[in-house]
Parts: sequence; structure tokens; C-alpha cells
Amino acid sequence: MKVFCFYLLMLCAQICFAQKTFIFPKIKPQGTSSEQLTPPNWTAIDQVYGDLNNDAIEDLAVVFEYNRTIDETRVYGDNSSAIIKETQKPRILAIFFKDKSTGTFNLSTQNNDFILRSAEGGKLGDPLQQVAIKDQQLYLRFQGGAEWRWELGYTFKYENKDWFLTSAINLYFNQNSGDMTERVYDFKTRELFTTVGNLHRRDIANRRTSEVLYFSQLRTFKTFKKPWAWEIMPDVYL
Repeated sequence: MKVFCFYLLMLCAQICFAQKTFIFPKIKPQGTSSEQLTPPNWTAIDQVYGDLNNDAIEDLAVVFEYNRTIDETRVYGDNSSAIIKETQKPRILAIFFKDKSTGTFNLSTQNNDFILRSAEGGKLGDPLQQVAIKDQQLYLRFQGGAEWRWELGYTFKYENKDWFLTSAINLYFNQNSGDMTERVYDFKTRELFTTVGNLHRRDIANRRTSEVLYFSQLRTFKTFKKPWAWEIMPDVYL
């Protein structure tokens, strides 16, 4: 009986260990460099400087990547349910505002979901293409696929103490034929511009339309989980 109980306890321990959820580190609230702000066992794989809060001081946006692969469950399609299990290296987006008087970077936001992982780009490899700061806005660009390819771009702006999605672009095209659909979203004006046609013959073969965007309120890093997780229209995911 004792032997049976021992094996039962071992089995429960193994199950509990297997089901243990990965815990993201909390990024340091202050630091003077990206090296100082990088958590143990993580690497800063991309960083960019620029003014993000209209104070004429260069702020900092960093993408950190964990040094080891883990089993991670990711959201696709409905913005809330984690439905796809993937083995990959987690990533963190951290944004800091710089204090002019002290030279210290102060954490504005940490997001553990929005940056696509290196294995989420399909045959094209790592989908993370660009992190940029321009006109007090943060730009995030991704691409992936195979013969049929996709490109996603998101623009976030800091307003009223939060990060709002102000515009986005979604391009889906065939690398060989050039057939494509491009959607450009302006969330400030609530307009959607759709272009259907061919990448190789943009001037003569494309048809461009515009329509009103219907949504309740602007999305933020808190309410927009990650790329491909907002069904902005029936069967159209951003």
C-alpha cells in the first residue's frame, strides 16, 4: 500500500509539473540602459529610440526574447481563448519613457502577448520585421507565409495614459501570381480602405473601395491580445 501511495504521489507531481504555466518576469520599472533592464535568461533582440510622449526626449521600446523554448498556448481568432499550443521562445514588448532630469528610463507598459514569436512566420521564418518610432507613434511590422504571404502593420500612440491602436495594414498576396488583397485601417477616422487586384499591375488592375469601420472603442495593448486575434469584420482578422 505504501508503495502504491508513493507512485501515486509521484504521478501527481509529474502531472502538476507538466501543467505548470510559464511565468513571465516583471520588467524592472526603472533603468538607465536596455542591458540593465533585460531580465535574467532573456535577450534584447530589438530596440529602438525615439520620442513617444511628445516631450522631445528619446524614449525606448525593447523586444525581449527568452533564451529557451517552452510550450506556450497562444490566442488566434477570438482575442481571448488560448487555443493553439506551440513550442517556441516567448517574447516581451516593453516601452519606457525617459526622464530628462535623471536620464532614467521608466516603464510605461509591458506586453507579453502581442509580439509574434520566431516560429509564427511560416516558411519565411521569424515574422518580426520592424519596430520603429516615428511622429510620437510606435510601429510594429510582421510578415510570414509561403507561396501565399501576409504582411501586418500596427501603429500605437500614447494618449490619455494608455496605448491606443490608431491604424493598421493587412496585406495578403500570392508570391507567384501577384494576386492580393490589402486593407488599410484608420481607427481615428473609422475608415477602411480595401484594395483588391495584383501586386505586379497596381496601376491598371486594382480596385480600391472605402467603407466605415464599426467598433465600440479604440483597442489598446490590453484589449487587443495579439495579431490575428481581432475579428474586425466577419471572417476578416487583424
